[in-house]
Amino acid sequence: MQFQLINIGFGNTVLASEVVAVISPDSAPIRRLIQEARSRQRLSDTTTGRPIRAVIVTTQGDRRSPHSSAHPKLNTLTLNPHFAATTEAEIILSAIQPETVAQRFVFERSDRLSPLSSVDSDSMDIKLINIGFGNIVSANRVIAIVSPESAPIKRIITDARDRGQLVDATYGRRTRAVIITDFGHIILSAIQPETVANRFVVSKDSTSED
Repeated sequence: MQFQLINIGFGNTVLASEVVAVISPDSAPIRRLIQEARSRQRLSDTTTGRPIRAVIVTTQGDRRSPHSSAHPKLNTLTLNPHFAATTEAEIILSAIQPETVAQRFVFERSDRLSPLSSVDSDSMDIKLINIGFGNIVSANRVIAIVSPESAPIKRIITDARDRGQLVDATYGRRTRAVIITDFGHIILSAIQPETVANRFVVSKDSTSED
Protein backbone atom coordinates (compact mmCIF):
# COMPACT_ATOMS: atom_id res chain seq x y z
CA MET A 1 0.00 0.00 0.00
CA GLN A 2 1.29 3.44 -0.90
CA PHE A 3 0.99 6.33 1.52
CA GLN A 4 -0.74 9.31 -0.02
CA LEU A 5 0.11 12.68 1.53
CA ILE A 6 -2.37 15.55 1.25
CA ASN A 7 -1.29 19.20 1.35
CA ILE A 8 -3.35 21.02 4.00
CA GLY A 9 -1.60 24.37 3.59
CA PHE A 10 1.65 26.15 4.43
CA GLY A 11 3.86 23.16 3.64
CA ASN A 12 1.99 20.79 5.98
CA THR A 13 0.71 17.41 4.81
CA VAL A 14 -1.57 14.77 6.31
CA LEU A 15 -1.50 11.02 5.67
CA ALA A 16 -4.68 10.34 3.67
CA SER A 17 -5.17 6.83 5.03
CA GLU A 18 -5.27 8.12 8.62
CA VAL A 19 -8.07 10.65 8.01
CA VAL A 20 -11.45 9.80 9.55
CA ALA A 21 -13.34 12.99 8.70
CA VAL A 22 -12.93 16.57 7.53
CA ILE A 23 -15.37 18.84 9.38
CA SER A 24 -16.32 22.51 9.34
CA PRO A 25 -15.43 24.25 12.65
CA ASP A 26 -18.47 26.51 12.83
CA SER A 27 -20.60 24.66 15.40
CA ALA A 28 -20.40 24.63 19.20
CA PRO A 29 -19.86 20.83 19.46
CA ILE A 30 -16.90 20.97 17.08
CA ARG A 31 -15.41 23.90 19.00
CA ARG A 32 -15.70 21.78 22.17
CA LEU A 33 -13.99 18.91 20.36
CA ILE A 34 -11.12 21.26 19.52
CA GLN A 35 -10.86 22.43 23.13
CA GLU A 36 -10.81 18.85 24.42
CA ALA A 37 -8.08 17.85 21.95
CA ARG A 38 -6.05 20.87 22.99
CA SER A 39 -6.39 20.00 26.68
CA ARG A 40 -5.21 16.43 25.95
CA GLN A 41 -2.32 17.76 23.83
CA ARG A 42 -3.71 15.95 20.78
CA LEU A 43 -4.20 19.09 18.68
CA SER A 44 -2.05 20.56 15.92
CA ASP A 45 -2.91 24.01 14.57
CA THR A 46 -1.45 24.45 11.08
CA THR A 47 -3.36 27.64 10.28
CA THR A 48 -0.43 29.98 11.13
CA GLY A 49 -2.88 32.49 12.57
CA ARG A 50 -5.42 32.31 9.74
CA PRO A 51 -9.09 31.52 10.43
CA ILE A 52 -9.81 27.82 11.00
CA ARG A 53 -11.63 26.48 7.95
CA ALA A 54 -11.37 22.71 8.44
CA VAL A 55 -11.04 20.33 11.38
CA ILE A 56 -9.33 17.11 10.31
CA VAL A 57 -10.10 14.13 12.56
CA THR A 58 -7.46 11.38 12.35
CA THR A 59 -6.76 7.94 13.78
CA GLN A 60 -3.50 9.09 15.37
CA GLY A 61 -4.96 9.02 18.88
CA ASP A 62 -5.66 5.28 18.57
CA ARG A 63 -2.53 3.14 18.53
CA ARG A 64 -4.39 0.35 16.71
CA SER A 65 -3.60 2.14 13.43
CA PRO A 66 -1.80 -0.40 11.19
CA HIS A 67 0.43 2.32 9.77
CA SER A 68 1.49 3.51 13.21
CA SER A 69 2.40 0.00 14.35
CA ALA A 70 4.09 -1.07 11.11
CA HIS A 71 5.99 2.17 10.67
CA PRO A 72 6.56 3.81 14.08
CA LYS A 73 8.45 6.72 12.51
CA LEU A 74 5.60 7.58 10.15
CA ASN A 75 3.41 10.33 11.61
CA THR A 76 -0.10 11.28 10.51
CA LEU A 77 1.01 14.90 10.12
CA THR A 78 4.17 16.01 8.32
CA LEU A 79 4.96 19.58 9.30
CA ASN A 80 6.72 22.43 7.63
CA PRO A 81 10.17 22.39 9.31
CA HIS A 82 9.68 26.01 10.38
CA PHE A 83 6.42 25.19 12.17
CA ALA A 84 6.35 23.94 15.75
CA ALA A 85 3.52 21.60 16.77
CA THR A 86 2.92 18.00 17.73
CA THR A 87 3.04 15.46 14.90
CA GLU A 88 0.92 13.01 16.91
CA ALA A 89 -2.27 15.05 16.70
CA GLU A 90 -5.67 13.42 16.69
CA ILE A 91 -7.28 16.74 15.64
CA ILE A 92 -5.58 18.90 13.00
CA LEU A 93 -6.71 22.45 12.21
CA SER A 94 -6.33 23.78 8.68
CA ALA A 95 -6.93 27.18 7.04
CA ILE A 96 -8.24 25.40 3.92
CA GLN A 97 -11.92 24.72 3.31
CA PRO A 98 -13.09 21.09 3.82
CA GLU A 99 -14.16 20.89 0.16
CA THR A 100 -10.66 21.92 -0.96
CA VAL A 101 -9.04 19.32 1.28
CA ALA A 102 -11.39 16.69 -0.18
CA GLN A 103 -10.48 17.70 -3.74
CA ARG A 104 -6.82 17.21 -2.91
CA PHE A 105 -7.56 13.60 -1.94
CA VAL A 106 -8.72 13.13 -5.52
CA PHE A 107 -6.05 15.05 -7.39
CA GLU A 108 -2.85 14.49 -5.39
CA ARG A 109 -1.44 11.11 -6.39
CA SER A 110 2.00 9.68 -7.12
CA ASP A 111 3.89 12.95 -6.65
CA ARG A 112 2.87 13.05 -2.95
CA LEU A 113 3.61 9.42 -2.03
CA SER A 114 5.83 8.45 0.86
CA PRO A 115 9.00 6.45 0.20
CA LEU A 116 7.62 3.91 2.72
CA SER A 117 5.32 2.42 0.02
CA SER A 118 5.17 -1.36 0.30
CA VAL A 119 2.49 -2.81 -2.02
CA ASP A 120 0.44 -1.85 -5.04
CA SER A 121 -1.29 1.55 -4.81
CA ASP A 122 -4.60 0.16 -6.07
CA SER A 123 -5.12 -1.33 -2.59
CA MET A 124 -5.50 2.17 -1.15
CA ASP A 125 -8.44 3.94 -2.75
CA ILE A 126 -9.62 6.71 -0.44
CA LYS A 127 -13.30 7.58 -0.90
CA LEU A 128 -14.84 10.63 0.75
CA ILE A 129 -18.56 10.98 1.46
CA ASN A 130 -20.43 14.25 2.08
CA ILE A 131 -22.53 13.89 5.24
CA GLY A 132 -24.07 17.37 5.11
CA PHE A 133 -23.11 21.02 5.68
CA GLY A 134 -19.79 20.61 3.89
CA ASN A 135 -18.63 17.86 6.25
CA ILE A 136 -16.86 14.83 4.82
CA VAL A 137 -16.14 11.34 6.14
CA SER A 138 -13.66 8.77 4.84
CA ALA A 139 -15.70 5.81 3.58
CA ASN A 140 -12.74 3.51 4.25
CA ARG A 141 -13.10 4.17 8.00
CA VAL A 142 -16.85 3.56 8.30
CA ILE A 143 -18.07 0.23 9.70
CA ALA A 144 -21.76 1.09 10.29
CA ILE A 145 -24.41 3.76 9.69
CA VAL A 146 -27.25 3.42 12.17
CA SER A 147 -30.31 5.23 13.47
CA PRO A 148 -29.85 7.05 16.81
CA GLU A 149 -33.20 6.02 18.29
CA SER A 150 -32.28 2.92 20.29
CA ALA A 151 -30.89 2.89 23.84
CA PRO A 152 -27.69 0.97 22.90
CA ILE A 153 -26.83 3.55 20.22
CA LYS A 154 -27.51 6.38 22.63
CA ARG A 155 -25.05 4.74 25.04
CA ILE A 156 -22.47 4.52 22.25
CA ILE A 157 -22.89 8.26 21.65
CA THR A 158 -22.53 9.04 25.35
CA ASP A 159 -19.42 6.86 25.67
CA ALA A 160 -17.82 8.55 22.64
CA ARG A 161 -18.57 11.98 24.11
CA ASP A 162 -16.97 10.99 27.42
CA ARG A 163 -13.74 9.84 25.76
CA GLY A 164 -13.56 12.84 23.40
CA GLN A 165 -14.30 10.90 20.20
CA LEU A 166 -17.74 12.26 19.35
CA VAL A 167 -17.89 14.38 16.18
CA ASP A 168 -21.21 16.22 16.00
CA ALA A 169 -21.70 17.35 12.39
CA THR A 170 -25.43 18.12 12.70
CA TYR A 171 -25.12 21.91 13.15
CA GLY A 172 -27.85 21.85 15.76
CA ARG A 173 -30.25 19.84 13.62
CA ARG A 174 -31.82 16.62 14.78
CA THR A 175 -29.44 13.66 14.62
CA ARG A 176 -30.64 11.33 11.88
CA ALA A 177 -27.64 9.05 11.41
CA VAL A 178 -24.86 7.78 13.66
CA ILE A 179 -21.70 6.86 11.75
CA ILE A 180 -19.47 4.38 13.55
CA THR A 181 -15.82 4.25 12.48
CA ASP A 182 -13.18 1.58 12.89
CA PHE A 183 -11.02 3.63 15.28
CA GLY A 184 -13.72 4.55 17.79
CA HIS A 185 -14.86 7.94 16.50
CA ILE A 186 -18.63 8.39 16.38
CA ILE A 187 -19.91 10.92 13.86
CA LEU A 188 -23.41 12.41 14.06
CA SER A 189 -25.16 13.53 10.87
CA ALA A 190 -28.45 15.31 10.19
CA ILE A 191 -28.91 13.16 7.06
CA GLN A 192 -30.94 9.96 7.07
CA PRO A 193 -28.88 6.71 7.23
CA GLU A 194 -30.35 5.61 3.87
CA THR A 195 -29.18 8.84 2.22
CA VAL A 196 -25.65 8.48 3.60
CA ALA A 197 -25.57 4.83 2.49
CA ASN A 198 -26.73 5.80 -1.01
CA ARG A 199 -23.85 8.24 -1.25
CA PHE A 200 -21.45 5.40 -0.50
CA VAL A 201 -22.97 3.41 -3.36
CA VAL A 202 -22.86 6.33 -5.82
CA SER A 203 -19.24 7.06 -4.88
CA LYS A 204 -18.27 3.41 -5.39
CA ASP A 205 -20.06 3.22 -8.74
CA SER A 206 -18.49 6.43 -10.06
CA THR A 207 -15.04 5.21 -9.01
CA SER A 208 -15.58 1.90 -10.80
CA GLU A 209 -16.59 3.74 -13.97
CA ASP A 210 -13.39 5.78 -13.82
